[in-house]
Amino acid sequence: MNIEIEDVDSCNKKIKFDIPFKDYQQKVNAYYKTLGRDVKVPGFRKGKVPQSLLEKQFGPRVKQEVLTQLISDRVMEAIREKGLRAVSQPNLLEVHAEEGTDINVSASVEVLPSIELEDYSGLEIKVKVAKVTDEEVDQEIESFRTSKSVSVPVTDRVSQKDDYIKIDLNGSLDGKPFEGGQAKDYIIQLGTNQLLEDLENKLNGMALDETKLAKVNIPENYGNKAIAGKEVEFEITLKGIQVKELPPLDDDFARSLDPEKKYDGLGDLKAQVREDLENYEKKQARKKAQDQIADKITAMNSFNLPEGLIHEQIKFMVEDAEKKNNPEKARTHDHDHDHHDHDHAEEKNTEVSEADQEKYRAQALKILQQEIVIDKLATTLEIEIPPEELDAEVNKFMQIMGGGDTKTMKAEWEKTGVLAKLHNRMRKEKTLEAALDKVNISEEMVDRKDLISDN
Repeated sequence: MNIEIEDVDSCNKKIKFDIPFKDYQQKVNAYYKTLGRDVKVPGFRKGKVPQSLLEKQFGPRVKQEVLTQLISDRVMEAIREKGLRAVSQPNLLEVHAEEGTDINVSASVEVLPSIELEDYSGLEIKVKVAKVTDEEVDQEIESFRTSKSVSVPVTDRVSQKDDYIKIDLNGSLDGKPFEGGQAKDYIIQLGTNQLLEDLENKLNGMALDETKLAKVNIPENYGNKAIAGKEVEFEITLKGIQVKELPPLDDDFARSLDPEKKYDGLGDLKAQVREDLENYEKKQARKKAQDQIADKITAMNSFNLPEGLIHEQIKFMVEDAEKKNNPEKARTHDHDHDHHDHDHAEEKNTEVSEADQEKYRAQALKILQQEIVIDKLATTLEIEIPPEELDAEVNKFMQIMGGGDTKTMKAEWEKTGVLAKLHNRMRKEKTLEAALDKVNISEEMVDRKDLISDN
């Protein structure tokens, strides 16, 4: 197909092409064959209706439908053949068709601009890395000790803060049991506010196997309206007291902690923990550096954007804001429509006012420009996400969610668009990481409080 592309501007193209009359005629004849198999005409058997009769009865409609479909197909074919990145449906500008001659078609389409990135290798990226303190190292090691703690029964004293106790509870209001007031072999840690404050206070100082009656004032805002704001009575029996006993913090503890890491002793454990925490802080700083380089490279490259794409992005932002401001309405809406994202914004008919345009336009431009720059950057750096990397990321999410059938979940995510979003996020991160390797990065070690105040 002979195609001409005329540049209206960087975001709009005019497409011109001819449809040979023979192609059009073949499509018309094929349409009549299909129509002849289905239509009923008195005096003729089904499938035996002469084309001349069909032309007389259905001619204008057939020609219109064939021409419309043929133009639509050829426009999309032209867009694909020329590699145009259309962001909206093309608009038909002109069709010149005379009986027996080729059909001349022209259409316009909004496209993503073609850009060439400026050289960014001279960029300076400064990142702040939080210093790891001795206290943070000690806290991490203390968490290791807690994970290795053992429960030890206590029999020679009354219950106190931090004890793990086992109790039976029988609550009553005016001598009658109430819903939710009974518990057997219930285990709590004193001092963690797992129970109502007034009730937990009654559990301190109890002896093993002691049973006592305690009056408890229920708060006015309590969930169980039957007892809210009232005084109830609990029969409490203390059936067990335990404490968590931590292993001694010494070389033997360090050596036994992780057979794979094989710590030499307490000093080696502290050094390794410090190194792990420092590496974590550097990774966090690297993520901040990704944001920096994305902003800096985008700022270096100026280009126009299709108005249709800007409008769609603003519409998406308006809808997102409405969801945040009206979560109840959003839940109802999401129940009716299984999935909403940027690609489906046109389906929801959200009105975008002039005020919305003014409010969101600058941010919409920034988001879209950065997306296009990063996409171009990924292409330039030949960044790909192999299937095995995507599968590994899905598996990681499945583990966090408690397991399940990865294949089923992946298929579901593919339907709802979640998989595409995950792929795009991974490609973006990988692209920015590769870009960071090509610029100058300087690290500054700062106190955590200074890092927090900067954010």
